[in-house]
Amino acid sequence: MRAAPRFLPGFARDWPAVASTAGLPPHEAMRWLAGELAAGAGDLVLDAEVGCSYLDAELVPVSVPALAAYLSEPRAAVDAPSPYLAQADLIAERPGLRERLLPPSLTDRTPRPYRTVAWLGGATSSPLHHDPYAGLLVQQIGRKRCALLPPDSPSTQSLPRHSLLQGNSSPVDPFAPRRDTERYPDYPAAAVLEHVLSEGDALLIPRRWWHAVRTDDSTFASFSLTLWWDGASADAEAERFVRGVLESTERRDGGARTVGAERNG
Repeated sequence: MRAAPRFLPGFARDWPAVASTAGLPPHEAMRWLAGELAAGAGDLVLDAEVGCSYLDAELVPVSVPALAAYLSEPRAAVDAPSPYLAQADLIAERPGLRERLLPPSLTDRTPRPYRTVAWLGGATSSPLHHDPYAGLLVQQIGRKRCALLPPDSPSTQSLPRHSLLQGNSSPVDPFAPRRDTERYPDYPAAAVLEHVLSEGDALLIPRRWWHAVRTDDSTFASFSLTLWWDGASADAEAERFVRGVLESTERRDGGARTVGAERNG
């Protein structure tokens, strides 16, 4: 049976960033994050994207804590495009950030993801693409819109590709279905699944599923983490990981809190 995406509302409501900033608007939550990054990452500088998406972006070095501090400014100050720290290995670069960004309950949780990456920016966008990994996208601050398409339908397989070098990416915009149905008649607009992730929500994305992600219009700053599993058994491992977290949460809370029940965004 083909693995399917799974929307998990409230999955990460007890993760540090979500629990510590509950009820705060995104720019105020970013102040908390800037402090945690400054304490745990120090002067860490990583490449960030500047442009509409990774397909045409320029890479520029940015201070990770300074970027979060910039995003904590009022909206008027960050309406211009900001650098986008995409799939950044924050925890690998600064292991001390693990306890600041991940709950202790994940320390020994198996199957362990092979990589955990961060996404930090303002009005961010990742174009339609697919990954060789199973990913658990966990929203920490702000809101994101996610559009998904199955990998094995004839129409999906005929999606136009961006280039030979970016064969896993497509110029189709699933958030503008009417326009792109006209430009690309074979585009399966009706097959698009869409979810909105708020703080604490998660989305399990199986290998090879096409997906596009962008900051929701209601927010202007976003911080997310993605846990990735690699290999032929990645989908099964990711599902086991999610099931284990949900079961552990239910035992801990005595069934008083329900998380992971699927709903549309």
